[in-house]
Amino acid sequence: MRATSAATKPNRQHPDQSPKTTRTEVRRTSSNRQQSGKKRLRLWAVLMISLFGWAGYTLIGQSSAIAEKTARLEEVQAVKAGSETKLNEIQAEIKRLQDPEYIQQIARKEYNMFKPEEIPIRVTGEGGGQ
Repeated sequence: MRATSAATKPNRQHPDQSPKTTRTEVRRTSSNRQQSGKKRLRLWAVLMISLFGWAGYTLIGQSSAIAEKTARLEEVQAVKAGSETKLNEIQAEIKRLQDPEYIQQIARKEYNMFKPEEIPIRVTGEGGGQ
């Protein structure tokens, strides 16, 4: 019976595979998982370092551009303040020039002009009349 029972037992392997050419399966052991986890961690670290490097480079570039523009803005504001001061002085001069008495003062001082009934008095020398 033994001989017949051994001979009648079917081969439990697949018919297209021979016992010597079986496919070996790669099983993930805990060391393989740790290695793949380390690879992922390294990849993540490289990506994060790259990202932070790019962000830092951009931040420094933008900071220098902002500093340059701020300096330029201060220069322009100083020029604007000077122009506004000059504009205010000119507008005040325009208002004074609309006054007839102020025009008379300028004509007397700068152009030596006098009214017909006025007698000009001229002082020569430093002592007042010497």
